[in-house]
Amino acid sequence: MLKTDRNPGRHAIAEATKIPWSWVAVNTASILSEYPTGLTKVVLLSILELSWERTFLKRHKGFDKNESSKREMDIYLHPKFSQWISFEDHEFFLNRKLRIVCPPKTNAPITTRYDDKTLARKHRIALIPPTEHLIFILTRFDKEFVQREFADKIRDLAKSNQLNYNFWLKIIHVEIITHTSATASLDANQSKLNRTDIYLMDMTSENQAVILSLYDQQASLSPIFKRNDYIGLYRPKIQSPRADVQEIVFEYSSETVIFLMPEKEAQDAGLAKINLTSMVDLSESEISSSSKRDIIKRDEEGFMDCEGYEPRINISDMNYCMLNATLFGKVIGLANNNPYNDPNNANHKMDRYALRIADSTGTMDITLWECSGRDSRKIRVGQYILLDNLVTSDKNESGNKRVWYVNGSVVLGTKMYNVSTLSSLLTSHEFRNIIPLWYSKEMKMDHFQVEGTITGWEFYLKTQAQFVLSSSNTRPNTDIDFMDLSIGDRITTIARKVPKPTVADTAFERGWEGWLEWILDDGTSTCKIYGGEETLLNVTAHHFKLMSHGSQINLLSSVIGLPMICSLTGTSTSTYRMDQMTLLEPTQQECRDMLEIMGKK
Repeated sequence: MLKTDRNPGRHAIAEATKIPWSWVAVNTASILSEYPTGLTKVVLLSILELSWERTFLKRHKGFDKNESSKREMDIYLHPKFSQWISFEDHEFFLNRKLRIVCPPKTNAPITTRYDDKTLARKHRIALIPPTEHLIFILTRFDKEFVQREFADKIRDLAKSNQLNYNFWLKIIHVEIITHTSATASLDANQSKLNRTDIYLMDMTSENQAVILSLYDQQASLSPIFKRNDYIGLYRPKIQSPRADVQEIVFEYSSETVIFLMPEKEAQDAGLAKINLTSMVDLSESEISSSSKRDIIKRDEEGFMDCEGYEPRINISDMNYCMLNATLFGKVIGLANNNPYNDPNNANHKMDRYALRIADSTGTMDITLWECSGRDSRKIRVGQYILLDNLVTSDKNESGNKRVWYVNGSVVLGTKMYNVSTLSSLLTSHEFRNIIPLWYSKEMKMDHFQVEGTITGWEFYLKTQAQFVLSSSNTRPNTDIDFMDLSIGDRITTIARKVPKPTVADTAFERGWEGWLEWILDDGTSTCKIYGGEETLLNVTAHHFKLMSHGSQINLLSSVIGLPMICSLTGTSTSTYRMDQMTLLEPTQQECRDMLEIMGKK
């Protein structure tokens, strides 16, 4: 304890132990997705430990562990920094922390010294990286420098015709554009491919946001920029209006210099934005009548950033103006695409999907946009999902009420993990949780894993009065042709009538529609399940040639007696849906034990 108290890094060590539930949940789901089989708890914990070490360094220091080693480096400053290398400011660079983009091929041998092995390598190798993309790190002791150098306001852009501006701005959002941008070029020979947009706001109360766009190599600086930090933006280039945004857009030109001050340093120096309530305009009566309390303190803009919040966030904890929220729950509703049409731009149309999830504290409707929404079409009602990086809107007027909404999109970094279909939970021995079928029925469990054997099948016809058309225990119906078997969810077209129905036979104008239900027995009870036809039939399909009706019936019956471990989800009926399955393959030791028992008999 005393050694820890004397450790100058003890505060960082204490902070490193505060690991958010959301980070653990999301990274665990990601690892389980990446390693579909053979994963153990020891391996999982080791990967999580290494990942958290990298995440903590990047979150609190702005760089990865492998970037943190110290070394001496000779650099020539870009001419745009010359004005701060003067007699008056000669101490500005003294012990000053810098961040720089250093290409790996910067180092080159000095030919006159390279053969002299008596010199240290650092004296034989030239370390002269380009310094155009360099950021100065400011501290609380630079308050006078900030007040002197960055006095301009965003509103001055419309009032003045001056060419050069210097702004002191707060970072409110960092957005990385991963796709190729078909925009103008940096110069005649280089295109702007990768882009990072940094949304900023100055110290006035107008709340007019501006964007600083970084392109290509400039964008590699983006990991150091964090929400709520402050930057001094010296001589940014004002870009012509961009079609995709309405805000003022700045670019990082050959004359631009960025000074960065962490949020805590800015607050201690009195340079932080304070007492802004435009985003939280609740009346006193609303505040007093509101029973929902904020789980964390809001920042000056009225937002709650949940990235570092340690406990799990439940649905009942959600509130307006939240960022980086993570929710885990059961899907209880899905809606089809309801595209959004921008009233200000007839050509701007966005796909919009909605789903409803529930946990032990309540239910929540979530809107997923574009790619995130399209990905959600793969999930099914009853499955459990993990949603990361959700945001909630400000309060909006809806009738006589003020409501807010939960949104997710790729732009926001939203990710979705279908926990019910993570195959590693089934194929890795240490993560299996086999539940007896009788117990799951008794406890009315809606999602569980069971080990059992297929003992039969039934084919149901989709009509107003559903009935079993054929089964493993009845004589096959010779009018059914199973050649049309297709794989899907609850209702699939798996058979057609032969011969083709007449026009008068309206019930079968488009062929017969039905589905298969398998009978599963685990030794304690039986149940009916649907789904998994593709996997089950592929196991035995190579034994049969699908040339006749009889062989197709045999193909279905060949699944009988197949031992397996499966993950089941409860439905509104007495039938379960099989989300995933794996064959029960005995280990070598189990085979030996079985042979030993048979030998004794």
